[in-house]
Amino acid sequence: MFELIRGDVDTAIKSNFTYLTIHRLAAENADIFDKYNRFAEFWMLNAYSLQTAFFVTFGRIFDMRRDVYSVHKVVEDTVANPSLFSKSALRDRKRKASRISGVDPEWLVEYIDNAWEPTRADLETLRVELAPHYAKFKTIYQPIRHQVFAHKSIQDEKAIFALFEKTLISDVQEILRFLHTLFWAIWEMSWNGKRPDLADFRSFDGEVKRLTNKTEQFIRGLP
Repeated sequence: MFELIRGDVDTAIKSNFTYLTIHRLAAENADIFDKYNRFAEFWMLNAYSLQTAFFVTFGRIFDMRRDVYSVHKVVEDTVANPSLFSKSALRDRKRKASRISGVDPEWLVEYIDNAWEPTRADLETLRVELAPHYAKFKTIYQPIRHQVFAHKSIQDEKAIFALFEKTLISDVQEILRFLHTLFWAIWEMSWNGKRPDLADFRSFDGEVKRLTNKTEQFIRGLP
């Protein structure tokens, strides 16, 4: 479940920032704008595909139905199972990953001694921190996902435009940044015994920089 939803978060980040990079380059560079216009239908389809991938995946991440995987279930299971992040469980994972048999080596003993071990109360912070991001998604982005991309609404263009008027690029980036950092924190807690730091955005910033640089490099290299 963790890997499935982390994969959806990765897809949402890639589709969102690729879309933004493509449009930013067109606004900044007349040659790239002309390059797009030479194959306008392709780039229009590309833009629609990226938008669709983003909103459908965004909705799947926050889906509250009981019969599907979602970020809510990942957090619920994390909070409900602090033993998964105990020193004993960490030791077992490290022994298996390092193919250790017999007595623990000195480095592992020291590593486990210095690891952080959470209580259920410690993990409740994850649920609390998720709540405002879900509330923003539900209010602003879920209606767009349902009425524009997942289904064909009978509302007129004015009503659809009104939905998009409520969106902010910064809002989306803030939610994606939190989601990426949440999954990174759970992984670090599981594999390295580290206390979750949901204000450490270095992994997210590095991934966005890598993605936007690669996209820009590709587009600039097109004939």
